[in-house]
Amino acid sequence: MARQQYYSNYGSYGRRNRVKPQAYIIFTLVAFLLVVGSFVFNIFQQVNSLSVATVEPSSLNFEPITTVNSWHNKEAKFVYLTFDDGPSQNAEKILDILDSYDIKGTFFVLGSSIDRYSGSKNILKRMADTGHYIGMHSMTHDYSTLYGEENAAQNFAGEMLEEQALLKEITGGFESELCRAPYGTGGGTFTDAHVEELNKIGVKCWDWDVDSLDWESGASVDSIMKNIEYCMNLWNYPRQTVVLFHEKDVTVEVLPKVIQYYTDLGYEFLPYNPDNHIVKNLFGSDDL
Repeated sequence: MARQQYYSNYGSYGRRNRVKPQAYIIFTLVAFLLVVGSFVFNIFQQVNSLSVATVEPSSLNFEPITTVNSWHNKEAKFVYLTFDDGPSQNAEKILDILDSYDIKGTFFVLGSSIDRYSGSKNILKRMADTGHYIGMHSMTHDYSTLYGEENAAQNFAGEMLEEQALLKEITGGFESELCRAPYGTGGGTFTDAHVEELNKIGVKCWDWDVDSLDWESGASVDSIMKNIEYCMNLWNYPRQTVVLFHEKDVTVEVLPKVIQYYTDLGYEFLPYNPDNHIVKNLFGSDDL
């Protein structure tokens, strides 16, 4: 009886002094939180001890951007398809063709065409919104005003500023930095004063390497293609080529063939990029 009572008491004592499982869990959790808290506190202290150095932009040195001359062991060649005198009823057709090939073009538009064509605002917005570049081709395209008068250079720059503001208003913020001189900068049109005035307003000027001659009376798909091929051969297939078109019916017709031609030659299609300006003018100025 006494032995039975002993074992009964012993068992009760053992049960009373055994550590419950919940205590282990609480202890482990507290220990874990202490370790994590110590780790976070240590990081916080290190971050606070850091100092941020500020450097004036003028003291920074950047390596110049290297021009890409080859890609996958092939010469990198670029063609810029440009279109003058729009917007017109053919502008949307040209955009549809370019977009179907995922190609971006450069459009030199006239202020008078913007005023004359009812769909011009929607077309200009589409150009700006889809990555095409909109250049300026003057407000009037008037030879006497832009080149013949005594203050022709000021007239020229003034028309570009007027058109620049018009394009910015229509597109909701796009500010063009490129123009194309009506009739080109060569052949006696441009003067040093024109270059000086454009430099004052921060506008560059492009002519072309290849004139498609789509503006000629009687121009056809065959004649345009032959002329483009002739010019490319004449200039020995330049690495960067600017091609001049207008928004003619025949331009719409020939454009897919032109795209295929340059694709077969290994050219990439680009729009104008003011951050990577290339000099293309018949006046022979490096400042345009």
